Amino acid sequence: MKPIKTTIAALAIACTSVFALAAHAQIRNCSAGAESWPIEPAAYVVRNCAFCHGVGVQGRAVAPRIAGQHRDYIVLQLDRFRNKSRNNPFSLKYMSHVATNVLPENECEVAAYLSSLEPEPFNNGDEALVHQGEAIFKTGVPKDNIPACQFCHGPDAQGSGIFPRLGGQSAYYLKRRLQQWVEGYSVIAEHMPGIAQKLSPEQMDAVASYLSYVR
Repeated sequence: MKPIKTTIAALAIACTSVFALAAHAQIRNCSAGAESWPIEPAAYVVRNCAFCHGVGVQGRAVAPRIAGQHRDYIVLQLDRFRNKSRNNPFSLKYMSHVATNVLPENECEVAAYLSSLEPEPFNNGDEALVHQGEAIFKTGVPKDNIPACQFCHGPDAQGSGIFPRLGGQSAYYLKRRLQQWVEGYSVIAEHMPGIAQKLSPEQMDAVASYLSYVR
């Protein structure tokens, strides 16, 4: 039991540090008195987001669903795209440029609009792995000292604040993100690479498959 308790304690510390970053982002970007944007958020999203993220920004295989994602998470990620600290290839090639079109004083308006959209489940996982993925998400893998994903992302994978909503996200996208952390690309939550490295390819596939069907 000691290794599991150690992991849970480490997760608590990591989650606290992420919340500190979120609080900083929210104060800096989402405070009262932000200037009014000359373009409606809905029009901006259609013009700049829909091509990659799909109609209704419900996502495509390689581009995540951002409809219904939490405002604070979107704001923080826009900051990371802009300063190129989110350094996986697609982020650097596409989102780092897109994010520069959203001024820091306006990004909360865009993020709030995106968070208000109704998310739809992607439903593109391997149905045969859903039960295994649900078990990993809800209880972890104690024998391998892998904690439950719901510890940070909530029992229904709904997320909160800068912890992203994972439920209904594309299975391909989620699995690729896990792989990227193993490959050494940057993260905010420092515990995620360690967790990803303990997951086998099948376990990654299982968790991603399960989450793609969560409403």
